Amino acid sequence: MDSSILEKVGLTRNESLTYLTLLSSGTIKVSEILKKSGLNSGKIYEILEALKNKGLVSESNINNVRFFTASPPVEIIDYLEKQEQELLVKKELLKRELPKLEGSRKEKVSEVKAITYIGMKGLKTATNEALDAMKPGEEILAMGTVSRKNQEINDYWIKFGAKRIAKNIPNRLIFSEKGDHYNNIKSKPLNYVRFLPSITPATIDIFGEDKIIIFNYETPITSILIYDRNIAQSFKQFFEQLWRQAKP
Repeated sequence: MDSSILEKVGLTRNESLTYLTLLSSGTIKVSEILKKSGLNSGKIYEILEALKNKGLVSESNINNVRFFTASPPVEIIDYLEKQEQELLVKKELLKRELPKLEGSRKEKVSEVKAITYIGMKGLKTATNEALDAMKPGEEILAMGTVSRKNQEINDYWIKFGAKRIAKNIPNRLIFSEKGDHYNNIKSKPLNYVRFLPSITPATIDIFGEDKIIIFNYETPITSILIYDRNIAQSFKQFFEQLWRQAKP
């Protein structure tokens, strides 16, 4: 049996080699484990103790000599099920503490003013964080929006739009170019779209009264989330000027 299979279910490489050695050897003592597995003697007892705690190895004493035996492989399933139950308990504990953790983070984020996120995952984190912080009656203002970008990004904006619509947040967008994404966005509820070519070198979204995200869609994708009411208000004024110039 390949030790990597056991490693994938949570055993270390040395634990996997030790268990497989015992599995193919029956009840043996430490010196034989070392000889057959090729492991270094330095941590063998630590490894065996870890396997015992996982329920995968049993120990016996014969004439004051310690012998070890592998538990049946089905015990690996029991070990995984136990790990799964422990993970669920930890998950529920974290859920209960999450509001406190989020509160602590928001206090510090307001001091930071700006956070840079990298990659597609970072873009999702920035936009979801900004949307979640919006209040009823606020809107998103987007300028410099383009169609020609990675399809994964365009697809994400459609999914993001569904979440925004569910929160009843309207979105006014000024596109710098037209294309399939322009037509797709224009057809969605609570989207109000106008067109003004070549207005900004980057896409800028204003979330409500005090949040801005500046997007660079080139590799690496960069999203700069800024928490600042004064900056947001300045961008809103600029947006309104462009909105009056843009064509429906």
